[in-house]
Amino acid sequence: MKKRLLNILLPIILIHLIILIILLFSGCENYNSFKEINALFVKNDLNIEFKVLQDKDHIYELTTLTDNLESKNYLLIDVKNNFSVSSDRIPVTPDKVYKLFITIKNESADPLVLYSFWKDSITESRNFTLAGENGNPPKSETQNINKDWAKYEETFQAQENENFIMVRIYSNQGVFSIKDISIEEI
Repeated sequence: MKKRLLNILLPIILIHLIILIILLFSGCENYNSFKEINALFVKNDLNIEFKVLQDKDHIYELTTLTDNLESKNYLLIDVKNNFSVSSDRIPVTPDKVYKLFITIKNESADPLVLYSFWKDSITESRNFTLAGENGNPPKSETQNINKDWAKYEETFQAQENENFIMVRIYSNQGVFSIKDISIEEI
């Protein structure tokens, strides 16, 4: 009787386990490596790699252009509906000081640069809006319309029990460009 029950239950348990594993590793969101923005790093002490969210609800066009004054490439991002770029959780050292900067030209968008500290892979401890303030929704100087390049910079210190940082860039719609990104340990 036990053997027969085991023969019936074992395949059912295995099927459920396989489905669970597929769901855990596939995720609901489709973030892919974003070489165009990763190429804009001028300094990357934490080896951050940005990934872009690609699905039917995120519609945007990317164009790599050259700034004629500096002979430097930049990325023009034309957001029709929701643009989202994110790093993984990257290890940081508590009590060390870091500097994050980004150079943006904002023609008509609402870009936000957010960074957050994490105790572990699931416990967020603090989050910040670059050149702005947290809130619902967050607000930032990066959202100001600016036809010229503007550099936004912040220095911060990882606190005790903060072992990871995550950096994200969002925009709901409009056109903006990114020329430089840097994160460095000071």
